[in-house]
Amino acid sequence: MKKQLVSALGLSLCLGAGAAWAEGITFNGFLTAGATYGDSEVGTQDGNINNNVEFTNDTRIGIQLSAEVNPRVDVTAQLLARAKEDNSDVVADWAFVSYTLTDPLKVRAGKLKLPTYLISDYIEVGYAYPWIRPPQEVYFSNPISTINGVDLLYNAYFGDFFILIQPYFGQSKGDEALIPQEALPLLPVPPPAGTVAYLDFTAEEMKGINFSVGTDFFTLRAGYLETKVNAAFQGVDNDDVEFYSLGATLDWRNIVIYAESFERKIDGFANVAFPNQRGSYGTLGYRIGKFLPHVTVALLEPYDQKPFNPPAGYGQALEQESVTVGLRYELGSGAALKIEAQRVEPEAGTRGLLIGNPNDPALDDPSKSVNIYSIAIDVVF
Repeated sequence: MKKQLVSALGLSLCLGAGAAWAEGITFNGFLTAGATYGDSEVGTQDGNINNNVEFTNDTRIGIQLSAEVNPRVDVTAQLLARAKEDNSDVVADWAFVSYTLTDPLKVRAGKLKLPTYLISDYIEVGYAYPWIRPPQEVYFSNPISTINGVDLLYNAYFGDFFILIQPYFGQSKGDEALIPQEALPLLPVPPPAGTVAYLDFTAEEMKGINFSVGTDFFTLRAGYLETKVNAAFQGVDNDDVEFYSLGATLDWRNIVIYAESFERKIDGFANVAFPNQRGSYGTLGYRIGKFLPHVTVALLEPYDQKPFNPPAGYGQALEQESVTVGLRYELGSGAALKIEAQRVEPEAGTRGLLIGNPNDPALDDPSKSVNIYSIAIDVVF
C-alpha cells in the first residue's frame, strides 16, 4: 500500500478514476470479506467476535457515485452495506454537493464523513490501510461517523507540502452508541447480563476543525470537536462533549508508521454510560516486495476520571492493552490479503472492550487475556 494511493481529502476512496456511466458520471467500489475467531466466549466491543468462526464483523461492500453538474458543482454519494447490520441493509454513508469557490477552496453540504481520525474519510475501504480493522482502543471512542451539515475545505500545495484546513458545522441524527455493560442496570428495563445493547441519540450543534499538513510520504493531523448530545436515557439532555485527536502517518523507503491518540470529555449524565477516556496506538511495518508485516501496540485508559457512584454519579472508564501482529500481501492491482493475530488484555478491575456474561471466567479473572485471529481480503474496483 503506497502512500500516494490516498488522496489528501480521501474522497477518491483509493479507488482510482472509476468507471464512467455517462459523461461526467463515474462509480467506484470496494469490498472486504473477512472471518474472525476468538479463544473466549467473551465477545469484543460489539459482540461480533467470539469463539466461533464468524464472517459478520468485517465483511462489507460499498459503491461510490460521483457526478459533475458543471465545472464548479459536483455531487458524491456512497452506498454501504455491512454484514453485521440487519440483513446487510444498504445505507447512504455519504451524500453531499460540493461547490468550488476558488481553486484551493470549496464548500460541501449534505451528509459528510466526520473527520475524527487519520482514516475517517475512507475507514470503510480496508484496502487503504494496513490493518484488517483500525485499532479499537482509539477508533471505538466516537460512535458518530457522519455529520449532516456543511464544511469548508481549503486544500493547497506549497512546493512539496500540502495543507488542509477543514472547519465544519452540523448535527447527527439517528446514530446508535453501544451501551457499556456497567450502564445496563440504569436502563428502564435492564437486559440480561452480557447483552449487546445500543442507545439511540442525537448530537446537536456539532462544530469542529480538522487540520492536516504533509507531503507525499508523511501526514500530520490534528482535530477538535464539540457537540451536545441528547438521548432518551436517564435525562441525557444537551450534555456537553469535547473530543481531541492527533495523528501521524509515514510511508518512506518501505517503512510504514501510523500513530494516533484521542481524549474524550463528557459532562452531565451522559458520562454515566460514556466516561472520560483517552487512548493511543502505534503501528510499525516494513514492506518486503508484496508483503507488509506490521505490529501494533494500543492502549485505552481513563482520562480526568470522576468517582463512580451510579445512578447519580459517573461512568467507569474502560482500560485495556493490545498487541496485534499482522501481514498484508498484495494480490495484484487493487486486491490484498490480510492475516492478523491480536492479544487483548483488560486491565485489572475492568473488562476493557470485551462484552460477555460477568460470570464468564474471562471477566472474573482480570489477568485473563483474549486472543483474536482474523483473515480478510480487501478489493477496490
